[in-house]
Amino acid sequence: RVPQATNDLTRAFIAMGMCIFWILIGSFAMVTSLEHLGRLMRIPNTVIGVTVSAAGTSLPNFVASQVAARQGLGNMAVSNAFGSNTFNIFIGLGLPWAIYTTFVGEYTDLQDDEITASVIILAVVLLIFIVLMLASGFRLFLWHSYVFVALYLGYLAYAIGDVFL
Repeated sequence: RVPQATNDLTRAFIAMGMCIFWILIGSFAMVTSLEHLGRLMRIPNTVIGVTVSAAGTSLPNFVASQVAARQGLGNMAVSNAFGSNTFNIFIGLGLPWAIYTTFVGEYTDLQDDEITASVIILAVVLLIFIVLMLASGFRLFLWHSYVFVALYLGYLAYAIGDVFL
């Protein structure tokens, strides 16, 4: 039974903390397994990262957004998608960098691996989303989903093709 936060705030925070803990353990296990699998299958980490790892780490966000959308909470569903990516960028990348550089020193082994192009693509897709929302009066239509699925498939083709071609 999921505790009701209004009835027992302490139990709710403990439950939330345990969920985060198990997500961390599962994420670590997934990344470690994918690194080994990629090595065995001779698949570069960048390809594993933009395909299997990205899908695996986004699955909880997908489920949460689906639940919110089915309950008629479209703003929460969209906010979850953007909020989780914002958290990943600011905390998921920023915090480890801060800890590493504080205790170890400057990190100089980071390779570009076309990350600049991926960031530009992400910014363009975000701009497309904003334009679509403004043009549609902040309403989502089925054809919007086709646009974003096509954009994602195009990105995957670009990212994989960039490594193998």
